[in-house]
Amino acid sequence: MRQTLALWVDSVAGFARRRGIPAVLGEGVVGYTPLLTRFEEDAVGKDIAEFVVDRCLEAGFKGVVPTSNAAPHHPMWNTDRDWMRRVNARITGG
Repeated sequence: MRQTLALWVDSVAGFARRRGIPAVLGEGVVGYTPLLTRFEEDAVGKDIAEFVVDRCLEAGFKGVVPTSNAAPHHPMWNTDRDWMRRVNARITGG
């Protein structure tokens, strides 16, 4: 999965560079899971999300939302706020 995601990120980054437009990743790269699904909250889901964030930032993406549970109304905001803040700080530089 990492290899596929890395190839996808690199492809999008190259496309954006060639056209002079910003590359932005919307939610759902890890998967667009149902509201109460916990995959994105377990160690594997978080690891994949962090991998995608890091790869996108390295590739020069201007915005990244790696998980479908990134919206504040999703349970992940209440089950692991520290992780969400830590990953968001990597994106925003905060």
